[in-house]
Amino acid sequence: MASSQAGGGRRVDWFAAGLGLVLAVVVQLVGGTVLFGGHRGAVVSEGLLTFVALLAGGLLAGYIGPVAGAAWNGVIVAVGFIVVEELAGALGPVGPLGSAGLDTVGLVVDDVLVLSGGTIGGLAAGAIRRRAIRTLSIGTGSSKRK
Repeated sequence: MASSQAGGGRRVDWFAAGLGLVLAVVVQLVGGTVLFGGHRGAVVSEGLLTFVALLAGGLLAGYIGPVAGAAWNGVIVAVGFIVVEELAGALGPVGPLGSAGLDTVGLVVDDVLVLSGGTIGGLAAGAIRRRAIRTLSIGTGSSKRK
């Protein structure tokens, strides 16, 4: 897996972030089609679906990438999703994906929602993995005491 230094020892795994982005887009498209049937649903419902999609994508990216870069991988998923969403919006409304027709406030709220979902997913994955590592090291008796 290709990774690079993001600064301060944090590592961004582009492969993990890419898989997280694919998962987020698929969840958004499939969920929108199943829940809304191709027509625009309530703003809150679509926002919740977007948040859950990014939470899942950030969680996957944070879980399969390096522990130290879990949150960064979630952020990369969110930024990639915003790019995909805006490209889809530039082509016109494409089902539940794309923010065509939103005003500036709507775009800011949408982007904050996306960034929050991806970041929280990455942070949650990092916390889960750190807890599992800590539990494993305590269970095997290999914890280091000073």
